[in-house]
Amino acid sequence: MIETQMAGRAIEEVRKATRAYSQSHPVDAAGHAGSAEHGAHGPFGWVSLVIVVGLVIGGWFVVRQMQADSNMQDCVMSGRKNCAPVDTDSLRATPSPP
Repeated sequence: MIETQMAGRAIEEVRKATRAYSQSHPVDAAGHAGSAEHGAHGPFGWVSLVIVVGLVIGGWFVVRQMQADSNMQDCVMSGRKNCAPVDTDSLRATPSPP
C-alpha cells in the first residue's frame, strides 16, 4: 500500500512538472514548440541518423559473430573434431622445404 502511495506521489510530481513545462513552452497550431524557425535544427538530424545507422550495422556484425560462435559451439558439443575452418592460404604461401 505504501509503495502505491509513493508511486502515486511520483506520478503527480511528473504531471505537475509536465504542466509547468507546457505552460512555459507553448505549442502552435502546427505542432511546433517555441521557435519561429521550425526547420532550423542544425546538423543534429544527420548526426543522429549516422549514429543510428552505425548502431544498426554494428549490431548486425555482432549478431553474425554470435551466430558463428554458436555454430562452432554446436559443432564442438556434438563431439566432432574438425569444427574449425582450415586456413589453406597460409599453407600455399610458405615454400615447401627442399
